[in-house]
Amino acid sequence: MKKQIATIILTFFIATAAFAGQPDNRSPEAAMALLQQSMEDVIEVLEDPDLTVEEQQQRIEAIVDPVFNYELIARLSLGPRNWPRLDSQQRRIFVERFVNRLKDSYFQNIALIEGDTETRISYGELREDNNRVHIPVRAGMQDASVDMVYKFHLSEDRGWQVYDVEVNGVSIVASFRSQFSQILADHSVEELLERLKTLEAPPVE
Repeated sequence: MKKQIATIILTFFIATAAFAGQPDNRSPEAAMALLQQSMEDVIEVLEDPDLTVEEQQQRIEAIVDPVFNYELIARLSLGPRNWPRLDSQQRRIFVERFVNRLKDSYFQNIALIEGDTETRISYGELREDNNRVHIPVRAGMQDASVDMVYKFHLSEDRGWQVYDVEVNGVSIVASFRSQFSQILADHSVEELLERLKTLEAPPVE
């Protein structure tokens, strides 16, 4: 299970790193090419023996942060029924804490990737729908494989940005939305914001 999580982390950041520094490239086909070409650079960061986990995290964040639409991911995860319940200050706090917990949950397993030469990445056929692109990816190891779909939307000012990832058919956004809906069914928005300080990412099966 830990190796599966590590593989998801690896491909998650490889996939998003491909679009860093390319906000004006609006071609879905070019996005796929960038995805594949960027793999070696990200793996090099993860497998550099001279870097600490913290240094790895800093370098990867610098690569991938520009291509994440964190506010959209947070808003979609809260859902159209619950997002309007938050005022502007609560929304700012929600996004900030949501992003922090999302990063913490995945980066805590980043060290498991180092030295793993068994990971094999393959790509399915790119699917385009209006200003969205879905890229299927399979991460295979010696004893396991994980199927993912990386979902990008085309931002007018920032190009391609990630707004969701499916892991073995389960949307990360949908999983968070289920968690948040359960909390808000019986608790206040303030209680949700407090729980976000320690909330774990949904488990990957």
